[in-house]
Amino acid sequence: MLLGNRVGRRKVAVLVRQLGVMVGAGLPLAESLAVLYRQEEHPRLRTTVDRIARDVESGSSLAAAMSRHPRIFSRLAVAMTSVGETGGRLDRSLLRLAAELEKAASVAEQVRGAFAYPLVVGAIGVLVVSVILWRVVPVFSELYEGLDAELPFLTRVVVDASRSFGGWALVGLGVAASGTAGVARFRRTEVGGALCDRLALRLPLLGGLLHQAGISRFCRTLAVLTEAGVPVLEGLEIARRAVGNRHLERVMAEVRPSLEAGSSLAGPLRQTGLFPPMMVQMVGVGERTGELDMSLEKVAEFYEEEVRRTTATILPLLEPLLILVLGLVIGAIVIAMYLPIWTLVGRLA
Repeated sequence: MLLGNRVGRRKVAVLVRQLGVMVGAGLPLAESLAVLYRQEEHPRLRTTVDRIARDVESGSSLAAAMSRHPRIFSRLAVAMTSVGETGGRLDRSLLRLAAELEKAASVAEQVRGAFAYPLVVGAIGVLVVSVILWRVVPVFSELYEGLDAELPFLTRVVVDASRSFGGWALVGLGVAASGTAGVARFRRTEVGGALCDRLALRLPLLGGLLHQAGISRFCRTLAVLTEAGVPVLEGLEIARRAVGNRHLERVMAEVRPSLEAGSSLAGPLRQTGLFPPMMVQMVGVGERTGELDMSLEKVAEFYEEEVRRTTATILPLLEPLLILVLGLVIGAIVIAMYLPIWTLVGRLA
């Protein structure tokens, strides 16, 4: 799939909100979809709306039509739409769904921002160091060849790295490209994806952020479905798939057998060792008071705030750290290049 053809969460949220507003205003569903089709500019989303409109005109329900496009409409979207159609409150379900999609998009953007910054700075650092080794160091190397003097150890290391850079650069690019493709292919498998996601949770600083984001998505999705009247077992399966981390999904799957055996939700969640005690306690209180959806909503809001707070803490820490590392590497190369000159001047003095 081309990157430019992907449909972001916010675009889907806007589409769902517009549909909810039109349906709530009394406009027939088929006509509402026709309006969305005419005004939609994103090519893939426009095609999807057209296909959904055709399915609805052929007698299909909106939820069934949306379920045929799982890459755009999640299981949460399909379930919320189905509940709205069954209960005769489609407009409310669509507006609530749009609000939840917007919140999920906000959390996802914060997590991506925390990961994107070090990657961008690292890429810039590699590019700068590569240019220095490729174009700058050879100039100094030619100058020192005529001095007929032994170069300092640090200078010899940098010069040798520069001389081998041209040949090894292509090899390094090939290895990096092959490794990236191999990891991407491995990650698309069930076992590989779970392993990679498990390792991601152990990353310093960023692993905790992923954990918090996964818990917030799970709680919010389950809260919305529980409030809409979706059975807990069905809601648990949908919420599990909404986490976005396959290791967490596999651990959460361990909860289902206990629920099918008649257990409460809080007990199995505690046994996984994945969920913090505060969350488990809130779920238990919600089950006892009959307000599980409200308890889950509170937990989701708490961890969404934790994601925002963690992101606001991580980025200011990463910025000086990455700049310091980049500065030390470039500074070492510069010192290595001028060290023979300083040594020679010292001897002359």
